[in-house]
Amino acid sequence: MKAKTTVILLALLLSAGAAAQDLPACVHADKSVLAFPGSRAAQDAFYDKLDSLVATGRGNVNVWHVGGSHVQAAFFPNRIMNLLDSLTVRGDRGFLFPLRLAGTNSDRSYRITTTGEWEAPILTRATKLRRPRYGITGYGARTASPDASVAFRLNPDGDSLWTCQSLRVLGYGSSERTYPYVVCLADTLRFEFDSLTRSYLFDLPAPTDTVLVQFHIPRGEEFVLNGLEPISWRPGLNYFSSGVNGAALPSWLDKCEDLERDLQLVRPDLAILAVGVNDSAMSAKDFKPEKFKANYRRLMDMVLRVSPGCAFIFVTNNDSYRYVRRGMTYNVNTVAVRKAMTELAEEYGGAVWDLYGIMGEAHSIEKWRDAGLAKPDRLHFTDAGYELLGDLFVQALMADKEGRER
Repeated sequence: MKAKTTVILLALLLSAGAAAQDLPACVHADKSVLAFPGSRAAQDAFYDKLDSLVATGRGNVNVWHVGGSHVQAAFFPNRIMNLLDSLTVRGDRGFLFPLRLAGTNSDRSYRITTTGEWEAPILTRATKLRRPRYGITGYGARTASPDASVAFRLNPDGDSLWTCQSLRVLGYGSSERTYPYVVCLADTLRFEFDSLTRSYLFDLPAPTDTVLVQFHIPRGEEFVLNGLEPISWRPGLNYFSSGVNGAALPSWLDKCEDLERDLQLVRPDLAILAVGVNDSAMSAKDFKPEKFKANYRRLMDMVLRVSPGCAFIFVTNNDSYRYVRRGMTYNVNTVAVRKAMTELAEEYGGAVWDLYGIMGEAHSIEKWRDAGLAKPDRLHFTDAGYELLGDLFVQALMADKEGRER
């Protein structure tokens, strides 16, 4: 099994190498490596678990990818997820949320619809609405509609990549005593209330990619939906991504009060840490690297409390502009963020994937824009740009894995 995996891996690397010859000159693919300023023991333990999964077909490997708009856009994490699935054993695709309720861009790789009246204030935006509790998804939608429902389809293109045997509903009712009546699955009433994670786990009659959830909410009560987790219970690599437009470290640490609790559902073996662009969107004199590192330590320590031995990969900030009152101005803090991440990687035994270097460093964002890989705002990438980054990231990950085995 391992030999077969190596053949597939080498095919991927050769394909990526061939494709690199056709890349625009602005893409410095040779910089796409995992750098370890300190110990690499945790990363090697992750690879060992990955090898065991492929060789035996047993167990699960869990990856958590957290960030801001680059992650919410979904093209980057979904590209990584699908490539890793093709190289290992396909598991589950993590959390879903009806993002249109929040008036923000949705993940187009699944289809999700709702009925009833909902309000879903975004944690990174000012609002006059009463905020719900937030957790690992970074979202919460409140409803008191007696006919509210959420329906999703995991395979909107008609393929059969994803199915689920159970469904976990993350959320809570306004009255604890009413929780057995708050959530009702359309085709089964069998569920367990998980008191540790305050979630509802439903068993489905048969594996499916399409589920309708109905909420039966007593008069005067309400329910807050924080997310849905389709579960297949198959061995495989499970990929969880958490991204909210505009999210910085304080967004996750201070506004998502249920984050650590919800991390119990993931228990990541690898955490891809891509938070930093919004933390640095300020003048050089206002950006405090020590405060930035202190916030990251809080997040990493939280992960390690839930999942001791978790490996970390930092994704450095992309070269970018930032929003100011009258338009956009260049973000001068990218080098300082890279330095802070490198110091944290040395301290915690993590890796650094230097997106800033891959882009060509200072003012490379204009070249990526001109090549059709970045958007006109010179902050976000195009769909093609995000997918390219996913390709480069997986190539770096697998090359590092192969390199340590030689």
